Amino acid sequence: MKYNILLGIIIIAVGILTCKNLQKPTAIAPVGAPVAEEKQYGMKASHVIEGERADTLQGTYQVHQPPKMVVVPIDAFPPASASKKAYLATGWWHLNMAYQPSDTTIHHNYQSKWLQFREDQTFDILIKGKVVDTGRWNFDQEHKEILLSCKDPYINNTWGVQEKGFVMIWKGNTSINVTGIQVRIVGQRTTPDWN
Repeated sequence: MKYNILLGIIIIAVGILTCKNLQKPTAIAPVGAPVAEEKQYGMKASHVIEGERADTLQGTYQVHQPPKMVVVPIDAFPPASASKKAYLATGWWHLNMAYQPSDTTIHHNYQSKWLQFREDQTFDILIKGKVVDTGRWNFDQEHKEILLSCKDPYINNTWGVQEKGFVMIWKGNTSINVTGIQVRIVGQRTTPDWN
């Protein structure tokens, strides 16, 4: 009886080792070989590291870095409609909250910023009433996406837009923007109190 149990344990151990050896080996780049550029899509786009902290009660892995700069195809679309130009150019827009699961402090890069759109499809980014950047914008009506081209990596991108009155939610989940960031923008018709 003891021999049967021992033989069974040996057979199971050999079976486990054999299965592990039959798995495909992972390709490792030789030392000095060029490393492939990281893809900008999927979960890694918002800096969630797959398999990190598996089966633990710890929170999502946090990465505090600006989004990668992308080329925004402003001129690939016809000019925005007159109503969209008038809507955006009616005052100032405060980026008053932002969220990203893998950077819970991302809102600090938005809350001090205001946007002022113009009907000529340019816009300014203001902090405390001072222009810190100027860019160009357009709107893809078919996909309901705003396109913003500027030097600020937190704003330069395409954003899916949901509108309700003078409040917009911009979502970083377009074909170009894979950041996963969501930003709430609130419109104001009067000059902001910059203090």
